[in-house]
Amino acid sequence: MSTYWDAHPDFARNPVAPLRQEFERLAAQRGWNVRGKQFAREWGTCGRMEFAHHFGCDDNRLAGWQAMCAFVGVASIPTSIKKCKAEMRTIFVNIHDLIDAKRTGQPVKKHSSAEALRKYTIKRNKIFPKHEAKQNRFLKVLLIEIFAY
Repeated sequence: MSTYWDAHPDFARNPVAPLRQEFERLAAQRGWNVRGKQFAREWGTCGRMEFAHHFGCDDNRLAGWQAMCAFVGVASIPTSIKKCKAEMRTIFVNIHDLIDAKRTGQPVKKHSSAEALRKYTIKRNKIFPKHEAKQNRFLKVLLIEIFAY
């Protein structure tokens, strides 16, 4: 599966560095304004593509769901996609941290509740674009409400 970085062959990336760090280096090289629309659009695409690269996007395969459960530390791996999804809904991880854990080899940072994850996500500005997450059912199951409207 291709990565976001394949579209930028002249960028010398560090495949084990945190995603945001590498993306910001690319953005600086390309002259993308951190507060601009292109930066935001590219950052969302980068996250979705890197997630798909590391975790896959064939969300109709039980093996993919089981691998996701194992990666986030589910003790007893479920035997159906439905049970995997239910289990994943009880695990509170930031999507960017999940990608970084895969990239860096560090353990996944888990939070005790949706509220704890919400506070962490906002404080560290690690909000994964909802429209990007909804394009992948693995990501969609990890979404929590960040802002109440």
